[in-house]
Amino acid sequence: MMSLWDALRMNMMISYQELVRTFP
Repeated sequence: MMSLWDALRMNMMISYQELVRTFP
């Protein structure tokens, strides 16, 4: 469970970073 949550959190973080990087 923890592993899955970690993976989801990591994916979300990367997605957010990419979005912020693409917008500016």
